[in-house]
Amino acid sequence: MGSFFKDCGCARPTRCPRPYTIRFKDVLGRQCEEAGCGTQDHAIVRLAQIYAEKKRTAPSVAEARRELGRQTVAEYAKQRRPRQRRMTEYFTGEHVDSSINVHIDPRLGSRKLNSVTPIVVERFLDELEADGIGRGNQVNIFRTLRASLRDAHDEGAMAGDPVK
Repeated sequence: MGSFFKDCGCARPTRCPRPYTIRFKDVLGRQCEEAGCGTQDHAIVRLAQIYAEKKRTAPSVAEARRELGRQTVAEYAKQRRPRQRRMTEYFTGEHVDSSINVHIDPRLGSRKLNSVTPIVVERFLDELEADGIGRGNQVNIFRTLRASLRDAHDEGAMAGDPVK
């Protein structure tokens, strides 16, 4: 099912105020860790929730999610773009395509979806700022990236939401 532990080397870990970390295999079969469980009971409850979610997921669905997670960010963004609703005028689509082609693909395009984490997204934003891209443009680029990554997360390509 999984395990829980504390990273500290305290003599009495149950009295230590540091949070527990849980280690488990997610629905996609990858080894994952989550930190922040305040007590042993909370860690056990969280492991039980994860195990129940794994049991509810059909093997075919898990395999489809695994395949989706192996796609690169560039492949997924290009695949997702035609499926987007046309909510506003034509120029919005041009701006989205420009954000993907000019900023997202060169920096994150070769990265697999299941390897995108919040740290990767933060580094991406730091790179945009270091390259002298204006705040307004950064916001638009981030919105495009966030929409793609949230869709991938909702489809099950990623265990956690990288833009949370």
